[in-house]
Amino acid sequence: MKIQTILFTACALSLAGAGLALSWAQEPLNSPNNGTVTTTTVTNAAGTISQTNYGSNGEVAGFLVSTNNTNVLLNFPTEVMGGIGTLGVAGNSVTYSGTSVTSSSGFQTVEVSSFTNNSTKATDTSKAPTTAAYGPTSGTVSQLNYDDNGNIDAFVFTPSGGTTSVLVITGSAASATLKPVLTVGATLSVTGTTSTNQASVCAATGSLEVVEASTLKTNSETIVITGGFSGGPPRFGGPPVIGRR
Repeated sequence: MKIQTILFTACALSLAGAGLALSWAQEPLNSPNNGTVTTTTVTNAAGTISQTNYGSNGEVAGFLVSTNNTNVLLNFPTEVMGGIGTLGVAGNSVTYSGTSVTSSSGFQTVEVSSFTNNSTKATDTSKAPTTAAYGPTSGTVSQLNYDDNGNIDAFVFTPSGGTTSVLVITGSAASATLKPVLTVGATLSVTGTTSTNQASVCAATGSLEVVEASTLKTNSETIVITGGFSGGPPRFGGPPVIGRR
């Protein structure tokens, strides 16, 4: 049996057709642009929202909170049902917990893990993504998914004996190798990981459970894929490396 190993570190996915919304990871806290930072844990801190803070898409991304005469930016690391703007407005008294990061300039940001609006009683509890093993599971390819360049970056997979399909992400770097293997109606076995977080609660109609593929196995070959996004958006780096053995 032929075994192919595919390493991809630069794989942009276009998953609009599956009704998925991915948020790119923020710049690492200790990157050169951010300088030295100090991280602490904040529990049940109190403050008052002084203003909303917006993301690049024009939506509310967090709140600037005044606490002990100091401005603190509250960021929400996971999707909030209905949008972060539903949680509060300027003037609301709030209580929050999370991870506090103070930059070398002294500006403090809190990645919120729990939030309560004392004025409106709105609450949010952000949950870190959790991963679980998937497969090996046998089934059928029911649809191919493409990026903007026409490369296969994923496929819809229906497990044998089941009716609920999943989206198996392969990354566009594997497209050339997978084209002869991934055809609608083809049978294969999928092994990988799934990732869930609070965003799944707000999934759009038609969204599928996502599986990050690590191994695809057909009757004639095994394809091993490494360097995926491990429960988050695809990682960007150097050009993909495809090896065969």
